[in-house]
Amino acid sequence: MNYLKNIYNYRHLILTLAGKEIKIKYKSALLGWLWSILQPLLLMLIFSVIFTWIIKMQGIKNFPIFLLSALLPWFFFNMSLSSAVSSIIDNANLIKNVCFPYEIIPISVVMANFFNFLISLGLLLIFIILSKIYPTIYFIFLPAVVVFEFIFVLGICLAVSSLQTMFRDVKYIVELLLIAWFYASPVFYPLSFVPQKFRFLFYFNPLALFIRIYRDILLYQKPPDWQIFILAGFSSLVYFIAGILIFNKYKRSFADVV
Repeated sequence: MNYLKNIYNYRHLILTLAGKEIKIKYKSALLGWLWSILQPLLLMLIFSVIFTWIIKMQGIKNFPIFLLSALLPWFFFNMSLSSAVSSIIDNANLIKNVCFPYEIIPISVVMANFFNFLISLGLLLIFIILSKIYPTIYFIFLPAVVVFEFIFVLGICLAVSSLQTMFRDVKYIVELLLIAWFYASPVFYPLSFVPQKFRFLFYFNPLALFIRIYRDILLYQKPPDWQIFILAGFSSLVYFIAGILIFNKYKRSFADVV
């Protein structure tokens, strides 16, 4: 509870650092923060053109939406993890000179990427409606899976950002892990394409669970499987708690090692 209380008490600092993160990301770009809207918009346009008129995927209806409903959540995870892994080290001066809860730093990184994710998700909803797939009552589950993913991503980012301060090889391990994790998640393929004997492995991958729920709600217009939904929420909580425990284990040494 103290951990959540700290986050609430420092919410203004989190938002300030998240805003700074966004400004740094787009500071050299001519269009600046508008790229946070243009990037997902252009991505949707490109995939729509390619997979509607050029390459027609057999056996998967509405493939652009099928792909984007998994790719956008993946981008949120990938970008957050890539940015957060070195976030403590990159803010060494802040850590050495200012007294505040250090977890604020990776949290602000995740918040910056979460902002972009919400914009992308909003644009995807518009794209889905334009594709004549209209919202159903099952959209009430959408905020829940977004929260599940946010908690999961935050837990992973807390863990890797703290581990990187102690073991400088973590950054390179994360880069390799992200490649493997991408192909281990059903982004470009449905779970039904996986041989039955290996399919159970995907239930140990929270991203695979999130992707299935996103597709059920956004594309297939049906409620998520309740077992998958509960497992996704439970997995998110486990990763979040594990991330907090790992971060708390190493944070007392940050000022000495960064």
